[in-house]
Amino acid sequence: MRQLVLMRGAMGAGKSTWIERNNLKQYTLSADDIRLLFQTPVMTEDGKMAINGKNDNRVWDLLFELLEERMKRGEFTIIDATHAKQEAISRYKDLCQKYRYRCAIVDFSDVPLKRLLEQNRMRDEHKHVPEHVIMNAHERMQTEHVPKWVTVLKPDEFESAMKYAPKDFNEYKRIHHIGDVHGCYTALNNYFVETGHELLHDPIDDLMYPVLNEDEYYIFVGDLLDRGIENKKTIQWFLKICHYKNVAIVEGNHEIHLWKWAQDEEGYSNEFNEHTKPQLEEGLDEKGIQMLKKDVRQLYRKLCQMVYYTAYGKVVLVTHGGIAKLPDNLMYMATEQFIKGVGDYGIDIDNAWDKNLPLPQVINVRGGHGNSVRLSYQLKERPTYQIHGHRNIFRLPIQAGEYSFNLEGQVEFGGHLRAVILSGDGFSTIQIKNDVYRVRKGQTPSTINEDELTIDQFIEYLSNHKEINEKHLGDNIYSYNFTRNAFAEKIWDDINIKARGLFINKNTKEIVSRSYNKFFNVNERSFTKLNVLADNLVFPVQVFDKPNGYLGTVGYDSESDRLIFTSKSETRSEHAEWLKELFYKQLSEKEIESIKNYVKLNNVALVFEVIRPVDDPHIIEYPADKLVLLDIVKREIKYSKLDYDEVRSFAFSYKLEVKELKHVFDNWTDFYKWYRDVIEDFSIEAEGFVIEDASGFMFKIKLPYYNFWKQMRGLKDKIVRRQAHTVKGSSLYTPLHNRVFKWMKEQDPQWLKESSIVVVRKQFYNDKNAK
Repeated sequence: MRQLVLMRGAMGAGKSTWIERNNLKQYTLSADDIRLLFQTPVMTEDGKMAINGKNDNRVWDLLFELLEERMKRGEFTIIDATHAKQEAISRYKDLCQKYRYRCAIVDFSDVPLKRLLEQNRMRDEHKHVPEHVIMNAHERMQTEHVPKWVTVLKPDEFESAMKYAPKDFNEYKRIHHIGDVHGCYTALNNYFVETGHELLHDPIDDLMYPVLNEDEYYIFVGDLLDRGIENKKTIQWFLKICHYKNVAIVEGNHEIHLWKWAQDEEGYSNEFNEHTKPQLEEGLDEKGIQMLKKDVRQLYRKLCQMVYYTAYGKVVLVTHGGIAKLPDNLMYMATEQFIKGVGDYGIDIDNAWDKNLPLPQVINVRGGHGNSVRLSYQLKERPTYQIHGHRNIFRLPIQAGEYSFNLEGQVEFGGHLRAVILSGDGFSTIQIKNDVYRVRKGQTPSTINEDELTIDQFIEYLSNHKEINEKHLGDNIYSYNFTRNAFAEKIWDDINIKARGLFINKNTKEIVSRSYNKFFNVNERSFTKLNVLADNLVFPVQVFDKPNGYLGTVGYDSESDRLIFTSKSETRSEHAEWLKELFYKQLSEKEIESIKNYVKLNNVALVFEVIRPVDDPHIIEYPADKLVLLDIVKREIKYSKLDYDEVRSFAFSYKLEVKELKHVFDNWTDFYKWYRDVIEDFSIEAEGFVIEDASGFMFKIKLPYYNFWKQMRGLKDKIVRRQAHTVKGSSLYTPLHNRVFKWMKEQDPQWLKESSIVVVRKQFYNDKNAK
């Protein structure tokens, strides 16, 4: 937190020893340590080694540079130096005012001179100080007083003074926690109307604001402005209420731009510069702007780093960004982490908070029936509840964890102003829909007008596309597949995502077979980012298993009146032939003729996962060859397919194995919690899942087990090519990575080359030396 601590005492007073004993070294900037960074000890004329003081100007310049860097982040910092003169202490005043720091001194000035001299003689030789220097410093401290703006502490007072204890809010009937406002004045007032507050009208500013109840406490979690379209009224609103003793405004990450504007500094964000600033200054002359800036500076100085309190049997920590765990002492945590949150923006901080709660302790052991034992558990101490705003890309509900509340509701984009109220009845939540917002361009992919696209235009687009390979397969049939470059460089548009297992007869101008449009892994594309999925998925959402083989399709060519078997851009390749072989092996001639008529009359193609564990091994092990019917896709330009019940019914008619429906989710929260668990579950020995929403949108999830062994397959190939030395240590980030890699390097290279990763994996687990 924003706390500066200066050590004060003559050389030999025990300041550095005290810092070490109290485990405070990591928070300390020491002038002596910096001197030794500039220069190692030098020999004096009496043959002893000593720290050279000739670099002191550079030492103190660097110390203050480092201090200011820490202060920018709001880090608790101790300065270990003598600080005998008022002048030395006053050097910190401007920085403390600039970064809103409190300053305290741990005072060792009363250590007797005799003890100072004795302890100086006991120090390491290079730390000895001439005795006359110690005498002068000691004498000076008896006559020069510490400035009044600094709090003076004795060493034994430090721990209690620096321990950040929760405040007692039990006197308040209700405690309101109000989420990120982002310039949404109307939604803000609607919250107070909803919670039974009277609104007053200020005719000068044409402003409505609430009458706050003295027996209630109001905490705002920050981000008062930006992105909304009512920023001026919002700041005037906060200027009206910020002076009340029962109001706390937590500093958010957007407040720094407001502060820089009020200070006439440069460097605020484009959002603030292009939208918020014009709103604040609208209708004001230069004098009016300066008056508003003065008021804003006063408001900013009232912002809290966080709020920590107890009430109604609950312990509550309120920050803007959210943290992962309650530290032993909040004072030692950087303010920047309260404001921006722990970890990056994509961290599920609510789940992290719950995971890091203290484990229950055994409090009672009693005998049960027979030899059984009954244990009673309870938490060693009351868990602290966390309330925060700032981030919610997973679109979690307000109570995002058992002990964590998330007040980021995208109010500025037409979402909700979120709030939590604590009273004698416990926590309650409320959401206020915001209807006053600026419509912004969405993150969904652009689309061509597929309904107006003719087959001739479609073929022309495909044939001339830079990122599509066209291949003539004979019999007037051409295949179209996206290029390796499109895959590697992620160059996708609405044409080449269709070029995936697409086969067209150019003579009859018909699609003879097709697979899916290219679809993507979660977080792989802008429209599969979790926060975008949270906003755009249409429920219910279905989750299907994803077999680990290769795709093959069965289509129909009217020119030859035959079924077309395809895979990997080919109709006569080895993979296409394997599909055909399994198809004919599994079905009778009568069934094949029936399927041909079905595919012909319904203008569809059958999409299969082809599994050949011996001929074409992948990552997941299967006991035998098989076909799995995935979908039945329309042979049309615009992608569409039959629903799962129809696919399953078709498969049942011909005794075909069909993909398995694993889950159906009716809302985002349940889906996200499942996703959060499954992507960390190494025990699921499968490739992953395909997810389809109610609009037909598809994306996929790859599982940890599959990803791990796919990576190991790549490393196996590097070992075979004698390129093991090129593997970066950072890619082997778990003990299992290192064990498998080390074990593979010890194996016979020829065996390794000839063995699939399935065989290698089985041998690894069977080899006792690999454990």
